[in-house]
Amino acid sequence: MSDASPPPPPKGQRDYSQARLTRHALERFIERFHVPEPEAEVALRLALARTRRLGRNPENGAVAVLALHRGRMLVAIFQEFSCLTVLTWPLFEPRLPEFGRARLPRKRGRMLRRLQEGLPNTPDDPLSEK
Repeated sequence: MSDASPPPPPKGQRDYSQARLTRHALERFIERFHVPEPEAEVALRLALARTRRLGRNPENGAVAVLALHRGRMLVAIFQEFSCLTVLTWPLFEPRLPEFGRARLPRKRGRMLRRLQEGLPNTPDDPLSEK
């Protein structure tokens, strides 16, 4: 392996892989995405390398970003440069208005495919079939 830095994420995406991960965020990732504890930090950082910003909570400055883990939508909540928690899409969807959105942006499938581009396909990845 080389020590070269990975290429920057495509336009419209952000790389949060170097963010500080709180213990709470790692525990929620393990619990909600059924990731073995020894692999959790690496898997979460891989998912956070390509994210799409969903919105910002004006009350506390928290930012919600969308990522994919094995084809499943993952929402990470950041405050400053710390990942506070990790949610599944059904857990986050009722909180969209708190982050300035009434609903997910149009063309959801295209947004998810763009997040998936360049990531390794997994057997349980529903996007790899399209």
